[in-house]
Amino acid sequence: PLRKRRLERSFSSVDAVIRDSTVSELEAYCKLDRKYVMHPYTSMTNPLSTHLVKEAKGIYLYFEDGRKVIDGMSSWWATVHGYCHPVLDKALKEQVDKMSHVMFGGLS
Repeated sequence: PLRKRRLERSFSSVDAVIRDSTVSELEAYCKLDRKYVMHPYTSMTNPLSTHLVKEAKGIYLYFEDGRKVIDGMSSWWATVHGYCHPVLDKALKEQVDKMSHVMFGGLS
């Protein structure tokens, strides 16, 4: 019951942000991101600003504000293969129709 009430409060808070007509969709997203997403490479009490990525291709990230940057700290696979690699994207799309996820707790 307590957990359910906490979840209901969280969702009503999200609904309020989404329905707030005084902020743009992008601003609403940023508010929700700041409140509910833990970004592991920054402080939880005084976090750095986040950059909204609209698209990623090859070694580049394209931000919502129009900037294009080289992803210098990407994951291993993005570094090796780049984002939106056609062979990997095709395999991913085929796999998600079979099984999108299974936890590794003794399963494989």
